[in-house]
Formats: sequence, structure tokens, C-alpha cells
Amino acid sequence: MNDDLWNSIFGDFGDIERRFERMFSELSKGNGKTYGYTMYQGPDGIPHVREYGNSVGTCSPMISASEREPFTDVTRNGDKVSVVVELPGVKKEDIVLEGNKSSLQVSVDTENKKFRKSIALPCEVDENSATAEYNNGILEVNLTAKNSIESGRRIAIA
Repeated sequence: MNDDLWNSIFGDFGDIERRFERMFSELSKGNGKTYGYTMYQGPDGIPHVREYGNSVGTCSPMISASEREPFTDVTRNGDKVSVVVELPGVKKEDIVLEGNKSSLQVSVDTENKKFRKSIALPCEVDENSATAEYNNGILEVNLTAKNSIESGRRIAIA
């Protein structure tokens, strides 16, 4: 009777263990799935939402199930724009980086690793100012903004 009560409450732990083993096996093969979104305000003042990840059916149709969308971080500090892209397990020679005044495109297409992402920049940049460095799985791209942020003036409060 106690075994029946235990199984009715907690079910078969062997099934849960098999699920975890299958999940970790998929992760070790590099078949992990990610999904998320980034919210940012563009230079036009309009809020934007951008999805990322490689979960089939939930992310951009531009990403196939075999490709991954790398995690990125875009920051602007004055007239400097910095883009950081995580590309673990990739050789520098396998990275294709292209850019224009409003976006960067990053792709890697090797037998074992496939990454692709188009990254919207927060402002127009001078493409000729771009410098890139890749170290320990992290690609950092630095650019100069075409229109610098004007400093404001202090306003007295009555």
C-alpha cells in the first residue's frame, strides 16, 4: 500500500532520470536550445523587441535548427559603440564579420559550429572606424558613432 501511495504522489523517478540523461546528452552534443528577447530603444526613440535563440518554431525563421544565434551585448558610450559576441569553440579564421552604418552581421560555418546573427546598432556608425578582436571565445567590435550625443545643460529647479 505504501509503495502505491509513493508512486501515485511522486511517480516513476526512473523516468525523470532518463529524461535528464537524454537532456544532458543532447547538450553535450551541442544541441542545446536557447530562446530569449532583447528590448532596446532605437535612435529614432521607438522601442524595439528582438528575439534570439535557436529553438525551432519560436525564433526568427532566419535561423535554422542547426545554427545557433550567439549571445551579444551592444553598448554606446558617447561616440563609441561596442559590440560583444560570444562564439565559444570557434577559431578566429572561421569568423565572417561584415558591417554597414546600421548593423553588423556575424557568421561561423564549420563542420562542428554554426553561428549567425545580424546585430542592429543603436546609431549610425562610421564603418571605416571598425576594429575587431577575438580572444577566448569573445569577439569584441568597436566602432565610432557618426552623430555624437550632445551634452545637455543643467536646468535649475524652482
